[in-house]
Amino acid sequence: MRKLVSVKKLAANQRNAQRSTGPRTVEGKNAVRWNALKHGLLTKAAVLPQEDRAEYERLLAALMEEYQPVGMLEALLVEEIACTYWRRRRAVRAEAANIELDTMDKSLKLDSIDQDEIHEAVVEKDTVALACSVAGLERLGEVFDNAARELRDDGKLSEQSIAWLEDKGWPRSHEDLDVLRGATTVTEDAKKELLKVTLEFIAETQKEFRREKKVAKAREGALRDLELARATILEDSTGEAILRYEGAMDRKLYTAIAQLERLQKQRRGGTVPPRDSSDVTKTA
Repeated sequence: MRKLVSVKKLAANQRNAQRSTGPRTVEGKNAVRWNALKHGLLTKAAVLPQEDRAEYERLLAALMEEYQPVGMLEALLVEEIACTYWRRRRAVRAEAANIELDTMDKSLKLDSIDQDEIHEAVVEKDTVALACSVAGLERLGEVFDNAARELRDDGKLSEQSIAWLEDKGWPRSHEDLDVLRGATTVTEDAKKELLKVTLEFIAETQKEFRREKKVAKAREGALRDLELARATILEDSTGEAILRYEGAMDRKLYTAIAQLERLQKQRRGGTVPPRDSSDVTKTA
């Protein structure tokens, strides 16, 4: 059964609540310092999948430490400040990415290469075009794997494989080429030595492809990050649109800070003037 509270006791409780400033001792503050973090109502919406959630949570924790919110409303305002700051920082990154992409050499920009283009480059044996992307370098690796397989299985090379090796600067004489085509015969030892040095050349070429692929992966990853950073603000990620978004986040941030400080001042017994309705218009 619910215990009845006298009118006098109820009035006393209300007066005490108005004078409450939250925990004052170190022990009390430590006991409630992370209470607001349990809510996390905005975290899921604020942090995009490609962003660092732990970094956002550290930002939120630092703001909670600074403002020491008491009650759900203050905690929500601190969360809104963290969320808005996070989104504003995203706008700054998008602006930087936008400028970098616009000033970047067009030849360095990420061009998606589809399978048809890769197939065409393979037919034309265009190693330069294939070496410009991770997908192209992977296809080159397959081509040279096939050449090595031919040598191990058949003891000779197809004309196509010979053409690829020559394109990579393979230093073989006409006599060696005829042996590898199976057109002429040599002693078993001579052929073994020729197969060995050819496989070594293919292995070194594959190492070169792997090194180039690491560079290409880093380049493509950096370019994707720039494109993603620019696209996380608005569909229209032009410089003007980003600046508008950044301005909107600034106004939202200042409004949330002002609301929190006003609420905390009121809770601590300070005099808070009535809010000017024009402020709402200014921050809209």
